[in-house]
Amino acid sequence: MSKLQAISNYWTSGADGYDKVIHTQFKSRREVAFWQKRLQEGLGDRPAQQVLDVGTGPGFFSILLSRLGHHPQAVDASPGMVERAKRNVAEFGFPDVPVSLADAADLSAVPSGSFDAVVCRDVVWTLPDPYRAYAEWYRVLKPGGRLIVFDGNYLYEEDHSLPARVRYGFSWLLILATERRLRKRESRKRTVLSDLPFVQVLRPEEDERALAQAGFAAVTLRRDHLSAKELPLHHLKYGFQKGVRFMIVATKSEA
Repeated sequence: MSKLQAISNYWTSGADGYDKVIHTQFKSRREVAFWQKRLQEGLGDRPAQQVLDVGTGPGFFSILLSRLGHHPQAVDASPGMVERAKRNVAEFGFPDVPVSLADAADLSAVPSGSFDAVVCRDVVWTLPDPYRAYAEWYRVLKPGGRLIVFDGNYLYEEDHSLPARVRYGFSWLLILATERRLRKRESRKRTVLSDLPFVQVLRPEEDERALAQAGFAAVTLRRDHLSAKELPLHHLKYGFQKGVRFMIVATKSEA
């Protein structure tokens, strides 16, 4: 079994859980407003953009982008996630959003220069070849197009001290209470994902190097973009990841 297939199977096995996550997020006006604000910050003011939502999962970003008046197309390498994304975009009133199965690092079916923007959330760290993915996303962008990445330095030099373990346990109690999601897949996560390229390096520093290598002309970075003030409950649930969450906006040259 290839590494990509193993990762695809892992996310398909967790598709129900992540589906619950996005339904919980949509019940929170604060969370919806936060992510719409972040997407608008990354995309800029131009309306009705063609946006590729890579690693869409259950379709959260595609739904938000549609609400903002943009035209998303969603892809994911997990059949289980694609199934749920198709169901969710229809349920939330956007049945015309295309959702398809695709490898984020091999978009050969997509013509070059097709999109005004590419967006993804917590995807890059899970890729077997993130360098190739960044090059592909550069290729499918129009000149002047933007790549917006929300990600984290996950599984890299984790803090295993007693205070960190206590906070981690408390966080998962809150996740269970609010998302009805157990952490039973956490040990499997380490088995499947712990040897991936972007788990072995310090990020977002390595992302900056990879994006420059791919050809992006400008890269802006926001560290710890999930603030406790803006998302207090989210901070309580995922605060054990403090210091590793970031947002990147990279722009393709106009030339």
